[in-house]
Amino acid sequence: MSDRTRHKDKSHRHFWRACRYLWPYRAKVTISVVAAFFVGLAMAGGLTTMIPILNVLFNGDTLQSWIYRRAVEIRLNVKFDSVSTSVLIAQVSGDPARSASLVVGDTVIGSQTPAGIPPSPFPATSDDPVNAQSYHAGEILRNIAWVAVPPAATTGGNEVMLTLAHRKVLVKLQPPKWYDSELFKMADMMPIRPVRAVAVVFAILGGIALLGNVARFFQEHLSDQAAILAANDVRQRLYDRVLRIPMSSFGQHGASDVTSRLVTDVDNLQDGFKTVLGQSIQEPIKAFMAFVWALNTNWILTMFIVVLAPLMAIMMRKFGKKMRRASRAALRSSSVLLGQIEGTLVGIRVVKGYNAEKFERRRYGRILDTLVGEQIRMSRIDAFSSPVMETMILAMAGMVVLMAALMITEWHTLDKNKFIAVMFALAIIADSLRKASKVNNALQKANAAAARLFETYDIPPEREVGKLLAESAMGGAVVPRKLPPLARAIEFQDIIFTYRNSSSPAVNGVSLVVPKGQSVAIVGRNGSGKTTLLHLLERFYHPDSGRILVDGADIRTVSLTSLRQQISIVTQDSQIFPGTIAENIAYGNPLADPEAGDSPARRAVWSRIEDAARRAFAHDFILEKPGGYNMVLEGLGSQLSGGQKQRLCIARAIFHQSPILILDEATSQVDAESEHLIHEAIEHLIHERTTFVIAHRFSTILSADKIVVMERGQVVGEGKHDELLITCPIYQQLYERQLIGTS
Repeated sequence: MSDRTRHKDKSHRHFWRACRYLWPYRAKVTISVVAAFFVGLAMAGGLTTMIPILNVLFNGDTLQSWIYRRAVEIRLNVKFDSVSTSVLIAQVSGDPARSASLVVGDTVIGSQTPAGIPPSPFPATSDDPVNAQSYHAGEILRNIAWVAVPPAATTGGNEVMLTLAHRKVLVKLQPPKWYDSELFKMADMMPIRPVRAVAVVFAILGGIALLGNVARFFQEHLSDQAAILAANDVRQRLYDRVLRIPMSSFGQHGASDVTSRLVTDVDNLQDGFKTVLGQSIQEPIKAFMAFVWALNTNWILTMFIVVLAPLMAIMMRKFGKKMRRASRAALRSSSVLLGQIEGTLVGIRVVKGYNAEKFERRRYGRILDTLVGEQIRMSRIDAFSSPVMETMILAMAGMVVLMAALMITEWHTLDKNKFIAVMFALAIIADSLRKASKVNNALQKANAAAARLFETYDIPPEREVGKLLAESAMGGAVVPRKLPPLARAIEFQDIIFTYRNSSSPAVNGVSLVVPKGQSVAIVGRNGSGKTTLLHLLERFYHPDSGRILVDGADIRTVSLTSLRQQISIVTQDSQIFPGTIAENIAYGNPLADPEAGDSPARRAVWSRIEDAARRAFAHDFILEKPGGYNMVLEGLGSQLSGGQKQRLCIARAIFHQSPILILDEATSQVDAESEHLIHEAIEHLIHERTTFVIAHRFSTILSADKIVVMERGQVVGEGKHDELLITCPIYQQLYERQLIGTS
C-alpha cells in the first residue's frame, strides 16, 4: 500500500481491526466502562450539589427552601423568583398554574397546611427579620410541596388553596413524584443554619467524590491492564508471524524494520489501546453527563452551546489527519535509525578498523535529524491543537456568556445561580473536548502503527505460500505429507529461480543428482548461485520452474517441518542465540535448559551435547569458560572468539543428527588452528551424511566426493578435483587464485 493511499484512509480502520485483541479481556473492559459511567454519575452528582450551595451562599436561602421550591415549581409548572424572602412567580409555563389564573408577579403569601405532615424544621420566630421572612417563605413552599405526599392526608387529592396578595385561588397540582416523600423527610433533617447546611452538602459531595475516585481507579487500572495484555498478545502473534513469513520478506523489509514494528509500533498501539479504553470512554461519558445535566437545568442555553460544537469536530479532524501523516513518517525514520544502530554495533570492529567513527556519526546524525524533525512536527501539531481548541472554546464561552446575559437581564428566563452551574457544566464539557483532541491525535498515531503491524501480519506464512505454489504447479489440491528420512538421493531437475526485482536468474537450468551419503562441494565466484541453490532445497525460496526431489518426492508436496527436520545448517555467519552454551548446541531442545530438572531423557540429551562438542573440538574451550556448558551467552556471543562461535555452530549441526548437512562457508570465520581441528571433524562428518559444502578453501573442497562448479547460476563443471583442473576453466581459475593468495 502506497503512502498516498494510506493518506486517503481517513478512518481508524487499522486501529479498530487491532482492537479485536481486546476481546479476550472483555470482562476487564466491561468493568472499566461501567466504572467510567460511575465516574460520570459522580461528576453529575457533584454538579447537582452546586445549585443548593450557591443558593445558600448567594441568596440567603435554606436547603429545605430550595428543595421545596424546586418541587413546587414542577407541580405548579411555574418558575419562582430566586429571592428567598418571598414566593414570587417569575414565569408561568402552563397548567395547572395557567388554569388557576396565576400570572407573573403573583406572590403567594400563605397556603393551607396538609394534615398529617411531619413537624416543620423552620423556626416559628427569628431575631433577624430577613431570616424570619425566609423561614416564612420556606414554610409556605413546604406546605404546598407536601400536598398529597404520604404521610400527609390524601383525601383532598392534589388540590391546595393558595393565598395571594389580593385573592385566594384553588389549584389542582400535578401528582407528586414517587420519591418526594423520602426526599422531603431527608430535607427536614438538614440543618437550617447556612454554615451547617453547606457543611452537610460538602460532606455529601465528599462521599460522592470518594465513590467517583474509587470508580476512576478501577476504570484506569483495568483499562491500562487490558491495553497492556492486548498489546502483549499483538506482539506475541506478530513475532509468531515473523518467524513464519517467507525469507523474501526479510530481504524486502530488513531485520531492523521488523524490530521497529515489534517494539516501537506495538508501543504506539498500546498507547492507543490505553487511550480508547481510558480518555475516549471516560471523557465522552463525562461530557455527556454534564450535557444532560445542563440540558435539564436550562435547555435553551445548552442547545446554543450544541450549535457551536461542529466547529470543534472539524478542527479535531484536521489535526488528526496531520498527526497521522507525521506519525507514519516518524515510524519509518525510527526503523531506519534502528537499522543504522544495529549495523554499526554489529560491525563495530570494522568501523574502528577503518577509522570510520566520524563517518558513522555523521550518517547517524543525518538519520537522527530526520527523525527529530518528524517528532518535532508531531509535537508541533500536538501542541498547536490544544491552544487552537482552547481559543475556540474561549470564543464559544464568550458567546454563551452573552446569550446568558440576555436570558438573565432581558428575558428573565434564567437565574444567576443556574447560569453559574451551567457554566461549570460547560467547563467540564470543554475540558473533555480538549482532552478529546488529544485522544484523536493518539488514535491517529496508533492507527499508523497498526497499519505497519498489519502490513507484516498480512504477509502469508511460508507454508501457505508453498502450498499455493504446489497446487498451482500440480494443477490440483495438495495435502502435504511427512517426508521419510532420506534413503536414496536428492535430485535437482532443471531449476530456474530469479530474485524479486532482479533482471537475471540467480539459478538457471541447474540439474544435479546427489545420492545418499555423498558429499558435494559447490564452488564458484561470489554471486554464482551456490547458496541460492541450497536455499531452494530448504524451501526458503521456491523455484520459478523445475523440481527438487527427495527420494522421488517433490519437496513442494511434503510438509515443511518434516523437510527441514532432515537438514542441519552451518552458515557463514556464526549465529549465536541468547541462552547457555548447551542451549545453543541443542538449539530448540527444552531439555538443554539448566532448570529442566534431572531425568534419563535430559541426561541422554546432555550426553549428546558433550559428544557433539567433542567432535567439533569445542569441548575443551567450553570447560575453560565460567560455568562451562551452563555459561550464559549474551550480545550474540560476544564472550567468544569467531572460531569458538563457529565450532559451536558445527556442534549444533552434529547434535541434531540430520541426514542432510549444509556447510555454507563453515570455516570462513575460523582461525588456522581451529580450521585444522574442524577439518578433521568435517572429514568424518561429511561421509556420515549427505553433505553439501559451499567453500572457497580447497582444503575443504578436496574432501568432497564430487565437486560442482557454478557460474552465473549455471553448472559449468562437475567431477573430481583432478578432472576439473583439466576440463573446467572456471575451476582452474578459482584454484590458481587461491594458490596465489596463499603463496
